[in-house]
Amino acid sequence: MLKNDRLTFITDYLKKHQTAKVGFLSDQLSVTPETVRRDLEVLEESGEIKRVHGGAMLKQANITETNFEIRESINKNEKELIAEEACHFVKEGDFIAMDVSTTNTEIAIQLARQFSQLSVLTNSLVIATILGKNSNIDVYLPSGKLRNSELCVLGASCISYINQFHIDTFFMSVSGISLEKGLMDYGYGESEVKMAMYNNAINKFVVADHTKFESTAMLRVGDVHLVNGIITDPMISPAIVKKYEEKDIHIFHSSQ
Repeated sequence: MLKNDRLTFITDYLKKHQTAKVGFLSDQLSVTPETVRRDLEVLEESGEIKRVHGGAMLKQANITETNFEIRESINKNEKELIAEEACHFVKEGDFIAMDVSTTNTEIAIQLARQFSQLSVLTNSLVIATILGKNSNIDVYLPSGKLRNSELCVLGASCISYINQFHIDTFFMSVSGISLEKGLMDYGYGESEVKMAMYNNAINKFVVADHTKFESTAMLRVGDVHLVNGIITDPMISPAIVKKYEEKDIHIFHSSQ
């Protein structure tokens, strides 16, 4: 993984989890602990993080925002391009499902602009609010326990609600993609919701920016070979695209 991609991964992880150990980051990034320490030095000098014994933490001044609000500003242009591409796989009258993520939030913005008749199932309060402003889009929001940091609904009642529906297309966000380890994420509750949407959908597309490829996360949520394709941004490495296409995994992105 290139240095800039490592720095993005570390920053993204710390903004979501606040702390990280050098050993953990070394395993996730497949680099030596010494390389991780040098990366942490760079980030500390930029003022984004604070190094502590054995690892790093997010500076306290940055923790006042929710995890979701922080991640919204990361790779925003790439997420907008992903959203534009994702809309090519939607047609009027479709029933769409989207789990909570900043990438899916951008897709919701595009759906609200481009379509006049849709039904959307989501566990994200932010996505529901965006789409709810369009009176021609029916929004289905499950009940359940609110996870404040992500502004989403989780739990058994949420999953039970999702299982009632037949979904045309599911846009699934992930924290890591690997040919060997599959599709991965960090939150157990979110992973359960993803799988419920996945199991009830005809078409399944992963939506993830280029930094998620060949990265790993704590939980395996599915097999990368069982989705219709991965929608990403144009910064994806041609070598990675070739590697995945050779395994019959389709990569979609705009030419911008």
